[in-house]
Amino acid sequence: MKHKNHLSTKSYFINRFGKLSTSFMFYQLQDIAWEHARILGFGFDKLMEEQQFWVLSRLRVKIIRRPDWGEDFTLETWSRGTDGFYGYRDFNFVDKAGNIIIQATTSWLVINLKTKRIVRIADLDNFPKYEESVFGENAGKVRPPKSEDELDFTPVLFTEIDINQHFNTGRYLERIINSYDFDFHEKYDLVEYEVNFLKEGLQTDNLGVKKQFIDETNHVCSVVRESDGVDLIRAKMIWKAR
Repeated sequence: MKHKNHLSTKSYFINRFGKLSTSFMFYQLQDIAWEHARILGFGFDKLMEEQQFWVLSRLRVKIIRRPDWGEDFTLETWSRGTDGFYGYRDFNFVDKAGNIIIQATTSWLVINLKTKRIVRIADLDNFPKYEESVFGENAGKVRPPKSEDELDFTPVLFTEIDINQHFNTGRYLERIINSYDFDFHEKYDLVEYEVNFLKEGLQTDNLGVKKQFIDETNHVCSVVRESDGVDLIRAKMIWKAR
């Protein structure tokens, strides 16, 4: 069963080029996922009754084009079920002409709040059975970047902490996007990204961004915690010339 929201690209959704920004694209994916999970009976409040919560583990997004400021579009999502521990969910952004303009697939885990252990989703009552992704495969594993560059560590900000008291998943993407300078963004547009969310960031952390340039348009990045040098997320970023 697909769940749909009819949206418009508001002024606060856009980047400096008048297009839907990467961060608000992610927030829209996250928001409709929470909404549909609630409708299906697996939402935040329902899981909290069992001291459980959803965690986004992997994400892959392919951008054909970004909606313009003021453009109406439909965001649709559906659960692809589970193969045991992962719950899978896919998304399409569809323009008014019926063209798919952005596609995404996500992999989620359910965590026990007290033990921090992964809950087997297949044991949840009436959870959908596994189906194939829009890409024909699930979001993959991103290898760690290799770089000897000195990292610039900065503290976690108040607005970067979510309701679970962890670093907000969307803010990791903002940290990576903001690590590129204006000149780079003037030349290149992000057209595909794949992210692995590995560890929980906390309000006491100092974080930095590590980048490896495979070539001019293919990069591997991570957000690193200063205290132990651990990657909290890893991301494969694919850019194209504007």
